[in-house]
Amino acid sequence: MALYKSILVAKADLKMAMKVKMVRYGLIGIGALGPITMLVTVALMVYGDPVIGVLILPSISAILAPMLGMIAIIPASMIAANALVGEKEMNTLEPLLSTPLTDRELLIGKLLSSFIPSMALLLGSILVSEIGTFIILRSVGAEFILVPGIPGLFLLLTAGPTLIVAIVSIMILISGRVKRVYEAYQTSGAVVMVFILPMMIPTMTMGAGTVDMNSVWMWNIITFLITLVIAASTWALAVRKFNRDTMISM
Repeated sequence: MALYKSILVAKADLKMAMKVKMVRYGLIGIGALGPITMLVTVALMVYGDPVIGVLILPSISAILAPMLGMIAIIPASMIAANALVGEKEMNTLEPLLSTPLTDRELLIGKLLSSFIPSMALLLGSILVSEIGTFIILRSVGAEFILVPGIPGLFLLLTAGPTLIVAIVSIMILISGRVKRVYEAYQTSGAVVMVFILPMMIPTMTMGAGTVDMNSVWMWNIITFLITLVIAASTWALAVRKFNRDTMISM
């Protein structure tokens, strides 16, 4: 398999997706929303009462980390929807499927078109959050604390990439069954709701403003394993069931 062919497909998909205002502005707005929410929360806590704020910051960080990942990964569904269903709407899918690309090269290209920008947003959101937190904490003379912390970084850097693969895989599976991009958004975008588990369940252990970190770690690991199973199974199905002849005839 020639990877450069898949990269060419990914570049073409991104170029096409960026022509859609909803995708273009969504990447900018959604990309900024996560870090802004994280930093505003940190600032309110630290500037309100530095002592208590710094004390409960690790717990708040553990709860907000899944939210940061959820927001950063949403664009994957937007790009993937336009890369498959969008091409069908604009009548450009048949020429693409008729090219001499192998099925695997084509599918890898579709995956990369969503994976690369979404991972860039995710890593950028983490970096901005960490730097912004450092500046806020130093401004009140507090010792630096990672936000997201180690449990959150584990979740974002393991479950995040696998969830992107799952979203693209589901989009490939449903691309022949939906007629509009918005239908595809809703179907594949629902997968990110798996991040609700590590965001909500640990709060049940909260006492005196802090959460049980053992519970946080447990649910972060469980979430990663769930996303891994979803990604592996949906990608295997996507590769197995993808049939360009059927799609062309449709």
